[in-house]
Amino acid sequence: MTSQAIIQNEIQLVYISDRCASTDDVAINKIKLRAEPNNLRRNITGALLFTERYFLQYLEGEAAVVDALYASICCDKKHNNVRLLLRKPIQQRDFSRWSLGVKKLLDNEENQDLIAVLNMLGQASNVTESQLNWFKLALK
Repeated sequence: MTSQAIIQNEIQLVYISDRCASTDDVAINKIKLRAEPNNLRRNITGALLFTERYFLQYLEGEAAVVDALYASICCDKKHNNVRLLLRKPIQQRDFSRWSLGVKKLLDNEENQDLIAVLNMLGQASNVTESQLNWFKLALK
């Protein structure tokens, strides 16, 4: 398989979910510690943004591998109401340096705009790619 074929078969997938109250920061740190080596092995990159209420995650990699990971994420009890926001082919990765970057949006003045947008996305029935670009900027 050529590198061009690999690039053409790569996707970026973005989902949002409701964070369970029992999923505290310790549990999220355990997710990060377990996911980093697994994602590195599977050549998945991405970032996880979270608040007290929501998870928003970007996943990038080979389509079948990302789709399989997303299917397992949908069954994870650390969150519920998982909603696919975006799934698209990509020519280059936005988070190529991270096997799993994690950022918590604290309820402070600096993050108020992002928290407001994330809360809006969590309640929206559909989302545009341009709305998701706010989060790419926050995560990079």
